[in-house]
Amino acid sequence: VPNHAPTGWYRDRFRMRLREPTLCTLHSGPPRYHTRKHVLFECDHYTRKYRHSSIEDLLGSLDPFYDIQQFLRDNPTALAFEDIPGGAD
Repeated sequence: VPNHAPTGWYRDRFRMRLREPTLCTLHSGPPRYHTRKHVLFECDHYTRKYRHSSIEDLLGSLDPFYDIQQFLRDNPTALAFEDIPGGAD
């Protein structure tokens, strides 16, 4: 998954003037910076069937594309503009 998803990092870098939220409040616990790593491995808002803990671990698995595809099927708004951190409309 390239770093082109609309995460908090993306919003800080390319949409700063729009002042969109960059912290994820969808999960339990305190707000966290909304990153690709947070979405794929840490945020308990999303359902995941794999047990990878990093991009390197995921890419080193037997079929990383299947795991990513399954994650996106189970979480269709993950890494999409509809999934703005903080639940802004």
